Amino acid sequence: MADVIWWLLTAVYAPDYEKWMSWCPKIISHPLTYYAKTDVHYPPLGSLLPALVWYLGHGLLGLNPLDWRFRLLWKLPVWIGTLACVYCARRVGMGRTGQLVVALSTAYPCAFWQLDPIPVSMALAAIIMRERWLGGTLAALAFWTKPTAGLLALPHLRRESLIAFVLVTAVVLVPYLLGNGWAFLQDVVLFQMGRPPQNCSIWTLVTPPTELPVALLAAAMLLPLVAPGEPERRSCAVGAALLAFSKVVNPNYWAVSCPAACLASERLGLLLLSTGALFTVAAGLHVSASHGYFNAEDGRFYRLEDLFLPPPPTPAVHVPPALARALLDGAVVYNFLVAAWVYVRCVARGSMI
Repeated sequence: MADVIWWLLTAVYAPDYEKWMSWCPKIISHPLTYYAKTDVHYPPLGSLLPALVWYLGHGLLGLNPLDWRFRLLWKLPVWIGTLACVYCARRVGMGRTGQLVVALSTAYPCAFWQLDPIPVSMALAAIIMRERWLGGTLAALAFWTKPTAGLLALPHLRRESLIAFVLVTAVVLVPYLLGNGWAFLQDVVLFQMGRPPQNCSIWTLVTPPTELPVALLAAAMLLPLVAPGEPERRSCAVGAALLAFSKVVNPNYWAVSCPAACLASERLGLLLLSTGALFTVAAGLHVSASHGYFNAEDGRFYRLEDLFLPPPPTPAVHVPPALARALLDGAVVYNFLVAAWVYVRCVARGSMI
């Protein structure tokens, strides 16, 4: 057990980690034009934060990125973000169940490093300060770290905070558009539109026309933002749309959708969390049965021992491949049905659950 805990504290998802280790020096050296020099696909603040951690650990402290101390430093901002998420969940009015849902939904980002808890904590803080300019500032910072997280705060903003959101957005965005606007739009916007279906997306099982998933997700997210109704329910709908209609549904997406659902109802948050738990288990069994993972993004098959740094301390669980595939497909369908129901429930007229 001690080996497993230590591995979880220091493990990173190797394919992404290797990319960041090559991206970070270019981001630091070309902070406004790195989109033209790399294949970074994150918004500006979502790229600068990892680069600053890399600069602190490698540039100032001289740590080797393969060193366990560097990996602990690399993951530290995400852990702090998770603590902030739980604290803000309490301040925003969630009970113990909601706080537990928020904490559990951040388990994957904490274990394998994804930034989602950081912008989610800023979005929840923006909701707390919704009527002040600081609320709009935090919402903008959340949006330009990860847009899906920033969208959660938008239904809650008032006149003063909304003006602050627009002004901060301009301050963050304009330098990159002036530096190399086409590369920025291509890597941040067009890349997301052209990604192949993967992970827990229903589009991995249903082959649609190319434009349909993007159009459906855009409409599903725009509707709650412009429709009247309780802001908590509208935020919940945005989070549910992310799980139900996206072409890519990575495990870290539940760190956004579950807190969003808990704003409307802790039971809805718990229900969405159950889909994430089922998918995580099913995906783990499938990776074990396949002895690796096929990444649709780059078209490569990664062996199990190459997926994580350091490699997992325990051998793979042996599961019949057909059973593992059936469980994974079932988890995808369950997630879609639940998330779609939550979405419809939130946008429909009537009282909240």
